[in-house]
Amino acid sequence: MTQRLSRSASCCVCGASDERVLVEVALDGGTHATLCGSHALMFRRSATHPSSVAELRGLLRDRRGRRDRRGDGDELGEALAAAFRLDRRGAERRGSRP
Repeated sequence: MTQRLSRSASCCVCGASDERVLVEVALDGGTHATLCGSHALMFRRSATHPSSVAELRGLLRDRRGRRDRRGDGDELGEALAAAFRLDRRGAERRGSRP
């Protein structure tokens, strides 16, 4: 999956150029693309297999434009949030000492 990269290589999605985090991946059809570690992980986990760099960028683009899922919560998340809420702690646990 990885190959030696040229000195001018950078992630084709975010532009990261630190050679320590760059990998080269093979797209469908034999095209190769350079990705940073984060985008390579997203690429490996994706069920979609792009065949061009443009499709790859579309797949891995900035996710901030997508629907915010933080409000979807689950049972474990709610239990953790409740356990760490300040109103559940006593004054003695907040750092007030005699």
